[in-house]
Amino acid sequence: MTAELIPTLASVFVAVALGAAAVAAGVSGFARRWRERFGAELGLGLQQSFIYLDVGRLFRLNLGALVLVGLGVGLASGELIVALVALAVVGCVPSAALAWLRSRRTARLLSQLPDAAMLVAGAVRSGASLPQAIAQASRELTSPAGRELDLVAREQRIGVSLDAAMAHLERRVPIEEVTLLVAAIRLSQETGGNLAETLERLADALRRKAAIEGKIDALTAQGRLQGWVMALLPLAVAVALFAIEPTAMRPLLTTWPGWLVCAAVLAMELLGLHWIRRIVDIDV
Repeated sequence: MTAELIPTLASVFVAVALGAAAVAAGVSGFARRWRERFGAELGLGLQQSFIYLDVGRLFRLNLGALVLVGLGVGLASGELIVALVALAVVGCVPSAALAWLRSRRTARLLSQLPDAAMLVAGAVRSGASLPQAIAQASRELTSPAGRELDLVAREQRIGVSLDAAMAHLERRVPIEEVTLLVAAIRLSQETGGNLAETLERLADALRRKAAIEGKIDALTAQGRLQGWVMALLPLAVAVALFAIEPTAMRPLLTTWPGWLVCAAVLAMELLGLHWIRRIVDIDV
């Protein structure tokens, strides 16, 4: 009997070993692709925002946070779905933080663009060449506009053409106002127009546009707040119901119908929030 079991046990052992090797290879490949994508997306975003951090260290911190939060939430709640939701939230933190930092940097850059255009125009009127005017404006402005113009000036000093340097600026900061500034400089260089007057008119237009957008943001603030209240209210009600009647609410997290209900509610909440933001987002 023992002799007959040996081949069977050997086959089971080989199958388990092959399965474990396949799982390990799959996990290793997934981790490598995740690491490469994390470094490519987050690293590029940090470089474009002039934030110098070690992407490898950030990846390790994010991985450690995923493990700790997943295990902690799973052990505290005893529910797999809650642990998975916590993992998804923690996994989105680096991208969300980068998006928030870039939005703040873009907003500050937008507020500095009219002053940058006026400084360049003033330097050109005083007799300086355009590269000299850009370098002078970069020294007088703070970051991020000063740093962006300083990078344009540095690229020109190492032999990059003005058109290529402005194209790099437009690629680093893909917003409409920077595109207008780059287009104004390019057209003045190609057609030989009055660059100082063009930049002064552009600065005035940017100031007027910023003033109108500020008024619109103030008038639509209530609508945006209502959207967030609408999105967070069901979550607050769910937390309150779990605290009051945990037994009655537990099927939402322990059964497939409950998971489907939660997914449907989440999808409808996100869709409603998206449409409210689209309604109050008025483009100038």
